[in-house]
Amino acid sequence: MIENILFFVHSGALLIFGAFLSAAFCGIKFSKKDIAVFSGFCILSGMLQVLLYLFFSEDFVWKTYPLISHVPLLFLLSFGYHKRFLTAVVSVSTAYLCCQPAKWLGIVSKTLFDNPSAEYFIKIFTLISVFIILLFRFSADISEIFGKDSKSVFIFGITPLVYYIFDYIAVFYSDFWTLNNNEATEFLAFFLCVIFIVFCLTYHKEYEQKSDAQRKEQIIRITLDEQKKELDAVKRSEQAIRIMRHDMRHFLGNLSACIDNDDKMTAKKMISSYVENIDSTIIKTYCANTTLNYIFSSFAEKCREEKIDFSCKIEASDIKCDETMLSTVISNGIDNAINAQKLLPPEQRKIKVVLKNRNEKLLLSIKNPFRSEPVFKNGIPVSNKKGHGFGTQSIAYLTERMGGNWMFAVEDGEFVIKVII
Repeated sequence: MIENILFFVHSGALLIFGAFLSAAFCGIKFSKKDIAVFSGFCILSGMLQVLLYLFFSEDFVWKTYPLISHVPLLFLLSFGYHKRFLTAVVSVSTAYLCCQPAKWLGIVSKTLFDNPSAEYFIKIFTLISVFIILLFRFSADISEIFGKDSKSVFIFGITPLVYYIFDYIAVFYSDFWTLNNNEATEFLAFFLCVIFIVFCLTYHKEYEQKSDAQRKEQIIRITLDEQKKELDAVKRSEQAIRIMRHDMRHFLGNLSACIDNDDKMTAKKMISSYVENIDSTIIKTYCANTTLNYIFSSFAEKCREEKIDFSCKIEASDIKCDETMLSTVISNGIDNAINAQKLLPPEQRKIKVVLKNRNEKLLLSIKNPFRSEPVFKNGIPVSNKKGHGFGTQSIAYLTERMGGNWMFAVEDGEFVIKVII
């Protein structure tokens, strides 16, 4: 008698566990109406299970469980709450997978105590504990994952889905698992291996896309900052031109007086000074490519602040490679060159950048002196300082992604970065 009662209590707890967790994994927040709907679902499904148990058997209940519980739950989530069908399927199969701790601990307790009542007590207690932890701690995170694009949902949901199918085929609908077949015992290990590899490849691709997005965001931020600086420079230049135009009358008058007095030296000095003032209003353009020009302008300004002689020779009219990746390579190269010279006296600081086309290839060269000679590992400079060394690794990685070649070397007392794309 007690075992029958425990069976019904366990079945009810299992039904509530699966229904409410599936809903939570789908992103349902459980208002009073939602609680009433899923409680009603559990009552109707539970009554049907009781009838099948009374007229048939417990084994028949478990075999028909997907039809009397899971399929109606899928329809409720998909059509009643308008959730994506794939999300509903993955949520239900994940909730089913989460039942396994209770199932396994129940089997262990049955083996240890040889008491069916103890098995049910352990199952019910474990179900309640796992339910509370998942519902209040992890369901929001899982629902966020299952709310992503179909590809991501499939990657995360394939394991519980395949386990669901395998468990019913091998345990409930056949004796495949109990016969100790090698095929059965090795299937899950084989499947987990495949899924792990697929997950790693997918994660790597997603990581690359995220890194690209971060680099593009960085370039956009640099571009906006430099646009602001260029606008300020244009305004300063316009103001200087207005002042010069205003002073032109006085300048010409003074120049005329010098000519009348046959004072050629003073006239030449006045003209030379005026030409210098005109040159100071010119905004320097490094190259025709807007994004690269902003980057070179930004680093030229930074070099002026660090008292570094910045030389930039651009002879590249055709840039066919990925502009974002190239910008990141240049930025990392110049940034490393600046950091390498901070301990040098100002008169020794210099950076020389060359970017040019040759034989349908793009050649980039960055040279700078250094205080401490770099240590190389596999052709890449390495550093023991925390947070250092990532710039050169990024240069090598991005260059290879663009189908190019890279080289780091020390030539004539200077550190040299060479990139061919």
